[in-house]
Amino acid sequence: MPLRIIRRQETGSLTIVGTVAGQRIRRRAQSNSLALAREEAAALEAHILRSEWHGERRGARSFAEAVISYLETAPRAVGDRRRLNRILTALGDQPLSAIDQSALDRVRRSILSPTASPATIRRGVVTPIRAVLLHAQRRGWCEAPSFEIPRESEGRTRYLLPDEAERLLAAAAPHIRVLLTVLLGTGMRMAEALELDWRDVDLVGARAILWPDQTKPRRRRDVILPPRVVACLANLDHRNGSVIRRADDQPYADRRREGGGQIKTAWRATLRRAHLDPALSPHDLRHTWASWHYALHRDLLALKVEGAWSSVTLVERYAHLMPQGHEAGIRRFLGPTSDTAMPRDGTND
Repeated sequence: MPLRIIRRQETGSLTIVGTVAGQRIRRRAQSNSLALAREEAAALEAHILRSEWHGERRGARSFAEAVISYLETAPRAVGDRRRLNRILTALGDQPLSAIDQSALDRVRRSILSPTASPATIRRGVVTPIRAVLLHAQRRGWCEAPSFEIPRESEGRTRYLLPDEAERLLAAAAPHIRVLLTVLLGTGMRMAEALELDWRDVDLVGARAILWPDQTKPRRRRDVILPPRVVACLANLDHRNGSVIRRADDQPYADRRREGGGQIKTAWRATLRRAHLDPALSPHDLRHTWASWHYALHRDLLALKVEGAWSSVTLVERYAHLMPQGHEAGIRRFLGPTSDTAMPRDGTND
């Protein structure tokens, strides 16, 4: 039975009803204009018949459907889910075929500030949309995405010298000092440190485990704990649940929030008291760890593996970052055995 238009007496709205290719249709028309509703019904009928005869047209499925499939296929981080939710809100109900560069630009303008850096644009918009579209493309739902990728300028890589790191810790509040010690001593990312649980920490063996759902590359990472980190954690009163806690001894509720926002106020105050560059960010402590690691071991491959970078190219910038002559200061900061070769067991390969 061809689709037809009926008007509901109680509301006066128009509804498309009928059966096409065995598919029963009953849905409200997008317009209360009879002429426009008839055009909509004809287009819907043609779409159903075409799909029945030739199969589903690539790009016809909605972006929302692709997002749901993407999230259900594998575990996704809380931050990834939050970004996709913001993107869905900005896009509305759009078919996959409509997700092009113009749509991406609209999302960027909607959810990011005009001064957002290229890295923020990639992380907050381009990467999540591209991941969903590649997921949909592998299922034959759409074509492969093609977007302009914002290029980040070759900015300065900030890091701390050992005496500056000592000043930073001395100026920090006790609960922040624990977090900063872990970041400096292990090279963990902020989210990884905040998700660290005591059941995955071995103080005797001086190791900690980061599981795939906790790490950026989605791979298990075994972290070596230098003596200073071991001593710092051994002095904590609690031994259950989250290792890193707020001043009220509670875990950080939003542990996946990016950019160090969990300690934003405390971080700025600590930098001010320590008389350090206010442009420093908590992530610069990972740069510090990496530059120290290379200064002690001169091994880019080991640095790549232990820091969980995807390629040696990404860690080459640390090769000549730290001036010579600070090796003794690094060893004093990390502890007496920090200059020994770190054990390899293949768990990060």
